[in-house]
Order: sequence, then C-alpha cells, then structure tokens
Amino acid sequence: MELRRLLKAFKKITAVAVICTSVFMYASASESAASAFVEACKSYSRGDWTDAKFMLKKAVSYKENLNPDTYFMLIMAEVYDGDNKAALDDCNFFLENFSDSLYYSRVYYQKGKLLYQLGEYEKSIVVLSDFCHLYTDDELYSHALFYIGESLFAGYKYDEAGAVYERIVTEYPESPKTPAAQYRLETILQRGREEKLLYLLKQTGEEYLSAKEEYERQLRLYNSEAMDSTRQKLSAAQARNETLEKQIAELEQQIAALKNNQEESDRIIQELKEAGEKDVPAPEPFDERKYQLKLLKEKALEAQKMLDKKNSTSGTEGQ
Repeated sequence: MELRRLLKAFKKITAVAVICTSVFMYASASESAASAFVEACKSYSRGDWTDAKFMLKKAVSYKENLNPDTYFMLIMAEVYDGDNKAALDDCNFFLENFSDSLYYSRVYYQKGKLLYQLGEYEKSIVVLSDFCHLYTDDELYSHALFYIGESLFAGYKYDEAGAVYERIVTEYPESPKTPAAQYRLETILQRGREEKLLYLLKQTGEEYLSAKEEYERQLRLYNSEAMDSTRQKLSAAQARNETLEKQIAELEQQIAALKNNQEESDRIIQELKEAGEKDVPAPEPFDERKYQLKLLKEKALEAQKMLDKKNSTSGTEGQ
C-alpha cells in the first residue's frame, strides 16, 4: 500500500516536472505568467491543493498559460481539494476547448466521476458509459465501470449494479477497484436476504394480525352468545321461581282453608254436644306434618316427571 502511494506521488511529481518544463519552452511567456505557474507547480508538488488551486487559477488568467497542461493541473488540484463543482465546470471547459489533448480521456473520466460524487447519478452513468465505449483499452476502464455500478447502487438499481460489479471482479481481478466491487456484491446479496426476511416478516405479521382479529371476533361472538344463553337461563330460572312462588302461595291457601274447615267442624261438633246429641263422631285431629309429607311426595313425583321429560328432550336434540 505504501509503495503504491509513493508511486502515485512520484507520477504526480513527474507529471508536474514535465508540464513545468514544457511551459518554460514558450518563448513568448511573460515573466508574470511564468512566475504564477512556477508558484502553482511548487504548491502542487507539495500536495498543498488549496494553494495550488488558487495559484493555478491565477496562472490560467494569463493567456500564455491557457493551455491543456495547466488546465489539467487545475482540474486535478480541485479534485484533490474536494472542490467538485469547480472541477466539473473546468472539466466541461476543457472538453469543449482541448479536444486534441492527451489528457482528454482523463478529463472525460473525471467528469463522470465528479457527476457521481455530486449525486448526478443518471448523468454520471451516461458520461462513464460513453467513456467505456470510446476508450475500451484505457487503464481507467475498470474504474469507470465501478462508478457506473456505484451510480446504479445509489439509485437502488441493485440487480443492474450487481451485474457491473460482477464484471469487474471477473474481468479485472487485478484492478484497484476489485475489492470494493467484491464488497458491494456481498452487500447486495446481504440486502437481498434482508429484504426476503423483511417480506416474510411482513407476511407473518399480516397473518398474525388477521388471526388475532379473527380470534377477537370469535371471542366477541362467543361472549355475545354466552350472554344470550345466560339471559335465557336467567329468564327460565325466573319463570320457574315465579311458578314455585305461585305454587307455594296456593299451598298456603289450601292449608289455611283446611284449618278453617277443621275449626268449623270442631265448632259444629261442639254445638251438637251441647245440644245433647250422643252419637257425635270424635273429630280426627289435623296432622299438619302428615299433610306436608303428602304434599312433598306429590311435588317429588311431579319434579321427577319434569326431569324425565327434560332428559328425553336433551337426548333427542343430541341425536
């Protein structure tokens, strides 16, 4: 990793040296223009991108420095400094004015990448797809594919993005973007599993809610039916109570009548005795206990008949 970084830095410094040398070859370059460019090269070589960006903007303000070399340095300084909007504007200017430059394909690629970084995913896909079509053998081809995949991924087009990442992993195993593409593939697979689980969870949840609603409906129906059944039983019990109360009242009336009759019989017999009658039958005393036992036997027989009738009815309904 350290070697790769050093090589990259060496390439930048070498490129700067070549550009600086080429600029000094301009015989007509003014001293101010040359001085501005030299200062910009120093900042660029140090990696001081903010200062390099400022000095390069100053340098290209001179017509002597308005060339593809200086403009490419300006674009890259803006890219390294994270000034994506300014870099994109300068890419457009470069592509419109320096179509014959050796840096043209690099700027074309940078434009597509900058569009991705600015969230212009559809535009990024168009520009980078054109780059891949025009520069099939370029060393940045796999990089362009990667940012096409990233733009698709950012736009939730996971299947299309997965196909692009798969192509990078398969066709460009040595590309610096291959590990990132492999990671994205695993992310998409994981996302697919998560979405499947979420779908199953949603289905299960809906089934649970449906079952719960059905259970509550059945419970309400049961409670309603149970209430109706209880109400009917209470009504029947109340009717039976009223019947029993009526029967008790009738029995009490009968007992009272019998007592009255006995008292009347006793009075008549007493009057006959007082009148001198000799063959007056002795009154049979009223035995209330015996009379109650008789009534209870009659009620027991009547209750047994009612119970037999009920059992007979229940048996018929069960069949």
